[in-house]
Amino acid sequence: MHLKVYSAEPHLKKKAPRRDLQRVVFAVLPGTASLDTSLTIQALKTANAVAGYAAFHWRIATMDGQNIDLEDGFILKPDMAVGDDEAIDLALVFGEWGVRTGKSDLFINWLKRLDRQGVYVGAVGGACNELASAGLLSGYRCAVPWAYHDSFKELYPSVEIQDALFSWDRKRITCTGKAACLDLILNIIEHQCGTDIAGQVAEAFNYEVRGGASIPLRQRNLTLQKLSGKLADAVRIMEENLEVLLTAEEIAKEIGSSKRQIERLFARHLGCSPKRYYKRLRLKRARALLRQTALPVSEVAIACGFTSFSYFSRAYRGYFGSTPREDRLARVG
Repeated sequence: MHLKVYSAEPHLKKKAPRRDLQRVVFAVLPGTASLDTSLTIQALKTANAVAGYAAFHWRIATMDGQNIDLEDGFILKPDMAVGDDEAIDLALVFGEWGVRTGKSDLFINWLKRLDRQGVYVGAVGGACNELASAGLLSGYRCAVPWAYHDSFKELYPSVEIQDALFSWDRKRITCTGKAACLDLILNIIEHQCGTDIAGQVAEAFNYEVRGGASIPLRQRNLTLQKLSGKLADAVRIMEENLEVLLTAEEIAKEIGSSKRQIERLFARHLGCSPKRYYKRLRLKRARALLRQTALPVSEVAIACGFTSFSYFSRAYRGYFGSTPREDRLARVG
């Protein structure tokens, strides 16, 4: 199946007010979810129709200007190749974590050139990895899909991750993808066209305009949402301290409780001891790092609080049924 792409409609004759995000290039990498691109493009098309003028002009780029396969079986037909010269205001990269461009130097040089020219540069979903690897997110806040938080923190410690659906920090725009694309693009429409037009576009999608930084990226596990505040606090502290481990006494002190009380809470609501739950969190993080990064297995063990590699391997196999090295073979990135 082919995904039809619409550029700014030529029949819209009314002159658009000049704003700083009018000319957009969407750089789409193979394997991108069609939902991400189709939501974004349809919202811009609707914005132009509501405004009555071409508030946005957009072009679709792939690495070589050739058709690409999207994640869900669609084939995307682009307008241009990455690096084709034209004046743009925003370059937004779509992609999944670990997808290789095949021409990474050309791609990264293009992004860096746009940055030097003062162009807004952004990424959707796993494509945040492309921007970060090019050094374009250092010192910026960004939104990253929750599944990749641990790997991203390990790979790019100089980048501040926001717990939000999307982030707009100066000339960096990042989005977690999927339905969050609509949140991002509605805010771009509001910036470009004003609140009224953005509101009308939102209504067309039975949606509402929401500020990205105010929307938590994830709701806690439904089980955890029903737990007491102290137990949720204890789990949060564990999640934030997976490399340098805290004792049950230290965790209890942090939340104003006692070791005995948190042991009772974990046993009653999670069916295990704090130590066992902590170990599960560390092992889950290890699996994510093994599959999403190229960190050596020994470094993964250390990053997850295991000082003994043999103990890490035994614990990992006991929990997942496979060794760390076997799971490394399943690495996406």
